[in-house]
Amino acid sequence: MNYVQKIILPVFFLAGFSVLSAQTERPGPEPTAYSASTTIEGEDLQRFDASFSEQNVGFFHVYADPAVDPMETYLLRGTEMDDTALGLLPKKFKKKAARMGATVYGAGAIRGMNENMYLVRMDGDTEDRVEMFAIRGQNVRHLKTLAVMKKTGSRTKQVDSYITDIDGDAYLDLITVTKKRDGTIGKRRVYVLDRTDREWARTKMLDAPWDSVELFDPTME
Repeated sequence: MNYVQKIILPVFFLAGFSVLSAQTERPGPEPTAYSASTTIEGEDLQRFDASFSEQNVGFFHVYADPAVDPMETYLLRGTEMDDTALGLLPKKFKKKAARMGATVYGAGAIRGMNENMYLVRMDGDTEDRVEMFAIRGQNVRHLKTLAVMKKTGSRTKQVDSYITDIDGDAYLDLITVTKKRDGTIGKRRVYVLDRTDREWARTKMLDAPWDSVELFDPTME
């Protein structure tokens, strides 16, 4: 399925957003639409694209859930990727999934600049991840690690992200947060999607809504 056919991206803003047990959104004003000109060529890449359903983005909390309950509202549940789609991932991430003993899911596609950005969920034995990719030319390219939940002994490494439009300019921004040993939020970073190379670039120029940013807590499900 081609990019033009697949994605329409409304942008929403949330108030009173709960992130502990569900991902919810409330409609807000639509931004100016990005131009949609990229055509996906090649049967295998088209099959890769078809592995992902569209995902609306508002104040979208991206987290790795180590135990997805069938009754849980988890917007990154996705569908298991077939061997063709999995084979198009960069070699580094195919090896990582194998080391993790992970089942790999196409968790969703969101709209970037003239392209889809694909969220891939890796559900492993002691580690879970959500990675972002895009099709560039004839290759699937990694853009960003969005979420990690990794247990090593008594320690847990956790990274969560929020995909949103902080300044209302109709271009996506990214907030990432890490968990400290005491369970509180550690490093907090903000990224903008560069309009030239379509890569995530760190910025200190945006005022992120930190009061609304929380880490997913699996014990609260």
